[in-house]
Amino acid sequence: MYNDLYDSKTANHSETEKIILEQTSITEIDHIEHFFGEEAYHVVYGKNEQDEEKIIFYPLEEEEKNITTIDLATVLSKEQMVQEWQQNCTSCQFVDITPALMDGEELWEITYQDEQNRYVLAYYSMDNAAVYEQLFFKSMFN
Repeated sequence: MYNDLYDSKTANHSETEKIILEQTSITEIDHIEHFFGEEAYHVVYGKNEQDEEKIIFYPLEEEEKNITTIDLATVLSKEQMVQEWQQNCTSCQFVDITPALMDGEELWEITYQDEQNRYVLAYYSMDNAAVYEQLFFKSMFN
């Protein structure tokens, strides 16, 4: 069962790698994640020839692929974003942070449990940590 789950999670990674290396300035790929919002993306972490770190959103469902590239030197890092978030949510329990792309906006998605024990998906601007959207989920079972 684990192997089936892992295989489905990494499906098409090699195809995405090949396309990214051929069609962008990326020369080295560190790893690939997924983001599922209104659209599904492979989120590719890599570097170009100048050793500049980039994040690329590669759409999985579009016929014509509109690739979005983010230069990590020009946005808040994961660490900076988590520090910003922790200052405003001191009694929350951090779960994860991942890049997100919604309505063309480059965001950080932070998942956490808040002080009311709700599971939260919060989206923040990569530029200035402004709140873009928050979704709260209350547990139905204790």
